Amino acid sequence: MNELVRVEDVSLSLPGQTPPPWALRHIDWRIERGEHCALMGDNGAGKSTLLRLLNGQCWPAEGRVVWNGPDGPEDAPLAGRAISALVSPALQENYQRQAWYISGRELVLTGFDDTPLLYTSSADERRQEAEALARRLDALPLLEALVPEMSQGQLRLLLLARALVRRPALLLLDECADGLDDQHRRLFFAELDRARQHSTIIMSTHRPEQLPDWCRLVRRVTAGRLLPPEPLERAGWMAAAALSPAPAPSPVPVTPPSPPDPDGEPLLDVQNATVFIDRKEILHAVNWQLRRGEHWRIVGANGSGKSTFLRMLAGDEFVADGGSIRRSLPGQGGQTVMLRDIRKGVRLVSDLSQALYGYSLDALELVCSGWDNTVGNYRDYSEEEVAQARAVMARLDCVTLAGKSIRRLSTGQLRRLFLARALLGGPDILLLDEPCSGLDEGSRRQYLALLDKLAGEGLHLVFVSHLPTDGPSCLNRTARMEGGRLHVVDGSAPAQTPLAAV
Repeated sequence: MNELVRVEDVSLSLPGQTPPPWALRHIDWRIERGEHCALMGDNGAGKSTLLRLLNGQCWPAEGRVVWNGPDGPEDAPLAGRAISALVSPALQENYQRQAWYISGRELVLTGFDDTPLLYTSSADERRQEAEALARRLDALPLLEALVPEMSQGQLRLLLLARALVRRPALLLLDECADGLDDQHRRLFFAELDRARQHSTIIMSTHRPEQLPDWCRLVRRVTAGRLLPPEPLERAGWMAAAALSPAPAPSPVPVTPPSPPDPDGEPLLDVQNATVFIDRKEILHAVNWQLRRGEHWRIVGANGSGKSTFLRMLAGDEFVADGGSIRRSLPGQGGQTVMLRDIRKGVRLVSDLSQALYGYSLDALELVCSGWDNTVGNYRDYSEEEVAQARAVMARLDCVTLAGKSIRRLSTGQLRRLFLARALLGGPDILLLDEPCSGLDEGSRRQYLALLDKLAGEGLHLVFVSHLPTDGPSCLNRTARMEGGRLHVVDGSAPAQTPLAAV
């Protein structure tokens, strides 16, 4: 093995705050070719910033980074971009915000030159390589789809293909498997096993159980500092810590949720609902009800329609003629068709809503926007409203972030803030789309414990996740989405023809 990257006493601060805080401090790291490594650490520790530094996206305030490419050692950031590829939540959010009408094929082909868009025609050899990779990832149909039409998991899969296609010397993966269903997660890690033959892989994760056997080193990032490496065999304390109960700041007894009421008026009543997006039918004749005391888990493969279903319930997608959705929201006075009432009584927390939140606010301002469920702030908030916002942030252990710009926070920190935002105003129904992605183990346990407590207080949950361990214990109904059709699979009265099992 020989040296690929050398990081020499690097300290780095991020702009946008006064005084600029240190995001990384006195980082020393020599990365040898073939020395694959996992980065672990709490939300906000600096893992994503460190990966961006290795990719050449950040300029050190102190120290330097040297990349050893085909032309020898260089310390220019462009040298880092030339030898490395990075897949991160930030990259995915950029494609979601821009909503470029490019095909999946074009997206993968941009990986050869590491450009956001395809600026030149691609040679047949490149097209064949992209298709072969997509075939191994079971993503061939996505090559013809448009990026704005893709689900979270489908877009993540193609971004991973984009990084793999040019075989970079250094492959940087930031929580890479989040949002992938079981099948595509297995296929991706199989492809990663092939890639390790020619790429040195550095991957951050909050889930040590997902680390492949060949990733032999673990390094922990704590408050911007990189701790010494440990062989995987000696890093058992990390896995043990991840599996141990996380201490909650203020333990509160959880009141069991009320049992389901099969005879009461449904809070949500969906009848024969079909949803089109850009003239493409995504949901097909869905029949479903949410009754008092019910808390649903929705499962299904990437692209099956789960996120569209949640957006329909929230009023962000409309039901085509011939179908209907009735909402009876106690907090809004009962049955309502007013979008203003729906936006207050039904709240959605998702990757997409986080990605499309385009205003540069501090964390407290972001949470306060939940009072009116607006993107941005359009009025002054009373002292009582601000105090309640801080109280909700305290329940999620994120009140210390109040004055920090949301553009400088980690994905996991933003996850907690968007839940706090959704809870303001006392909604009746909370829709959660992969809410645990990006959360460290302690935050994840605390997040789910709070959801259980909220269910005991009368809030109704509809929860989407690909991992069975990601979910509060209050979930008592299950449905599977397949090809835009919803099937109840928990043994209760079906919404449509039931499947055998989840």
